[in-house]
This record gives sequence, C-alpha cells and structure tokens, in this order.
Amino acid sequence: MRFTLIIMFFVTAILIAQNPVELNLIKKDKVNWSKFMGQDRFESKYYLVGDDLEKLSKGEIVSYSNIQFGEIDQVDIFNSLKIALLHKNYNTIAILDNRLAEISIVNFNMISPYRAITKIANSNENSIWIFNTLNFQLELFDYNIEKTIHSTIPINENVLALQSDYNNVYALSKSYLYHYNYNGSLISKISHEGFDDFKLADNFIVFKKNNLLFYKALGNENIEVLKIQKKIIKQFFVMNQTLYIYDGEFLYNYQILKT
Repeated sequence: MRFTLIIMFFVTAILIAQNPVELNLIKKDKVNWSKFMGQDRFESKYYLVGDDLEKLSKGEIVSYSNIQFGEIDQVDIFNSLKIALLHKNYNTIAILDNRLAEISIVNFNMISPYRAITKIANSNENSIWIFNTLNFQLELFDYNIEKTIHSTIPINENVLALQSDYNNVYALSKSYLYHYNYNGSLISKISHEGFDDFKLADNFIVFKKNNLLFYKALGNENIEVLKIQKKIIKQFFVMNQTLYIYDGEFLYNYQILKT
C-alpha cells in the first residue's frame, strides 16, 4: 500500500492541466536594465545596472554598489527593510535597509566552519536561509551571532532557486521542489520535469521552464500553464496577483486571472 501511494503521488505531482490560466496585460514599460530583481509591497522596483543595485520608488532612484565585492548574483526583497544580496564570487552576503544602506556584511570566508553559499532567501529577525554546497544543506543562519539555527537533511542536488516567507522555505532542484518549515523539517517533496526557476507568492507559486511559465496553487498538486504571448523571459517576479516579466527591453505587468 505504501508503495502504491508513492507512485500515485509522483503521477499527480507532474500533472499539468490542459486549460491555461488567462492573463490580462496591465502595462508595458520600456526600460534599460541589466536585470530586473522584483517589486516590493510598496510598489518600489529593484533592478541591476551593471554591478549596481537600484531602487525606483515614486520617481526617486537610490543605488547601492560595493567595489570590493563587485557583481551581485541574487537580491531578495521579501523584507524590504532588510534586503539581502549575494556576492557569490566572494562568498559574501550584504544586508541593506530600505535606503540601500549597508546594515551588515556577512563574509562566509571568515566564519567557521567554512560554507560555500550559492543561494539565499530572507527569513525573519536577523536570519537568512542559505544553501551550502559543501554539505548540500539548507541552513537558517543568524547573521548577528554568525551561527546556524536550523538545518535540513542533505538535498543531494544543487539548488536552482530558493524562496522563503516567515514560516516556510522552498528549494527547487533539478528533480524536485522541496518544502520545509521554519525548523528545517521536510513538509513535502514534489517531482517535476524541467523547471529551472520559481517565484513564491502569498498563496501560489509560478514556475519557469525555458520561456514558459506555470501556475500552482499552494496545497494543490495541479500545475497550469500561464497563457502569455511567446517572448523571451530574462527575469520574472510575482507580487499579489501581478506577474512581472522582463525580456531585456520591456517590463510587462500582467494580472493573473485566477481566484
């Protein structure tokens, strides 16, 4: 019986519904950015221009760069009062306030035991989820005391994308989407075929596979195609019911017509 249940779970995990989810184009803006990193709940947009992170809020632009660490590989704006940046080449995380001023610099080259960090996701208080490629574990790391609070069992695959809210963390590998609680206990492990990125919203997830996007409601195993005109998707982001797609020239804002 246990074997049968596992097989049934695997089949439903990769089931993609035939009816696509409709989208309504709200607006389309021509921009000149290197990468689009997202929009926060206050409608401020974050993007990279070269090695600089810029924040556009109500017509005002503030920027951040660090000559020592250079390229910014990841920006997590889940908590816009404590924005997390990953400088992967220097194994370093920068924590910024809402004016993009440095709050803290966490250099893992100087912290024992040594960790090699490739993905990050903001959590609560002074903690952040990190993926350590030396042991293939997610660690909830408190950067004030420089200690790991909780960790998961090894994933045994590289993490392609990492997203978190205050109570959960989701990790996408080549084969699975892992869902853990705040303590690092595994809640679910769902197989997939070919997803290479994802974004977490309040009650759903949007997956990316090449230039296709897919919608999955939390608590529902069905995955539905998002109906968009075929275009290049360099970066994408979700906030509330709005989907943002940047193709390298235009930023598209879509309303997701799904309840």
